[in-house]
Amino acid sequence: MNDSDFTAEKISALASFAMTAEAAAYPKPGNVHRLKDFKETHFEHFLASAASVQPVFQKIAENPDASFGTYFEDAIENSRQIQSGGNTHFGTLLLLLPIAAAAGKLKDGSGKDMLLKTAHGICKNTTEEDAICFYNAFCSLSIPVIKAGESGELEYDLTDASLPEKIKADRISLFDLMERGAKRDMISAEWVSCFEKSKLFAKKLRINKKRFENNPKECFKTAFNSAVVYTFMEFLAAYPDTFISTKFDEKAAAKVQKKAAKIMKNKKTGGKKKNLKKMLPKIKKLDDDLRKKKMNPGSIADITAAGIFIALADGMEI
Repeated sequence: MNDSDFTAEKISALASFAMTAEAAAYPKPGNVHRLKDFKETHFEHFLASAASVQPVFQKIAENPDASFGTYFEDAIENSRQIQSGGNTHFGTLLLLLPIAAAAGKLKDGSGKDMLLKTAHGICKNTTEEDAICFYNAFCSLSIPVIKAGESGELEYDLTDASLPEKIKADRISLFDLMERGAKRDMISAEWVSCFEKSKLFAKKLRINKKRFENNPKECFKTAFNSAVVYTFMEFLAAYPDTFISTKFDEKAAAKVQKKAAKIMKNKKTGGKKKNLKKMLPKIKKLDDDLRKKKMNPGSIADITAAGIFIALADGMEI
């Protein structure tokens, strides 16, 4: 994206597209993509959700200093009103909205190297009102969560109806909530770490896209699709997905990570940089296995969308 194009309209379009591109990339093991649905949540639900929140991205880019929580709650409500598939983008929006706000704050794009530092500053400046908006948005959806009784270090339980009163009494900001969840949740950790993994995903995505452009015989479909899927696999092999660990347990997440790592290390897939075409049978087998067990690496999917957005904002072309 050229500096002259760094407008609220373009920021919102790119953020919405990043959500669509993440959902469309295939085959991403365990998650909805253009060829596979979940029983209750379909590919079309993700597309509708991504389209519905574009106006919210534009508003937050135009008014980056306004209440973050209000925009987040509005985005979740917009998504709920247009599709019946339940939670499609809760974690994704938690990542993309502060980055979109930061992009709007930078205006002409001249400070793109400060994008994530600016987004981190927006996160740190959230308030207790933002935390309550986050709680309200959470309560409107069915999202797996570790309850207070299941973790000795969990102070604020999102399933507790009295949480808003506790937030007000303790003056807990949304960033404070994210800090408390950072050890067990990848998305919370992104807020605290200045979007460390999202930034890394964007970097790897650009490198992988260029490689696939130069080696089209190794692609599955386009270089962009290949780069998204390959980078997703790199992350699945490197990190236990915390959506899986929350829904099941840490051992389940570790097993998925180990299976992905085995695929990435397989010598038959071709050298240090693997040939995606040769990897496809094993990736599709992992996809089928995860679907049977209803294990979807949703946190890495959220980071995938954020990484795509960051790469696009930095000038990567499709």
